[in-house]
Amino acid sequence: MSFPKIKRWISKPYIKFVSDLPCVVCDAEGDHVVAHHLKGAYSPHSGGMGRKASDLFTMPLCYEHHMDLHTGDGELRKRQAYMIFGTLEKATDRGILKVR
Repeated sequence: MSFPKIKRWISKPYIKFVSDLPCVVCDAEGDHVVAHHLKGAYSPHSGGMGRKASDLFTMPLCYEHHMDLHTGDGELRKRQAYMIFGTLEKATDRGILKVR
């Protein structure tokens, strides 16, 4: 089964916005929060071999939870979509992303 190539949406301002939010798991704030891109079973939207998901599909994670997700925290990985939807909701509420 092959998937069509999906064009990535890239936005440094949006990644900065996400990085400035508290971690969606533990509410940690500050410089140790990063924008995590969707990974896993959501292919092709989650990137894939050598590809990164669109910046739209990101959520803020502290370094500890970011590492947990990348090293196999299955429960955290399963909840990615829910946490990304929450991040998108914050972005629309604050006018970072506009909904038509």
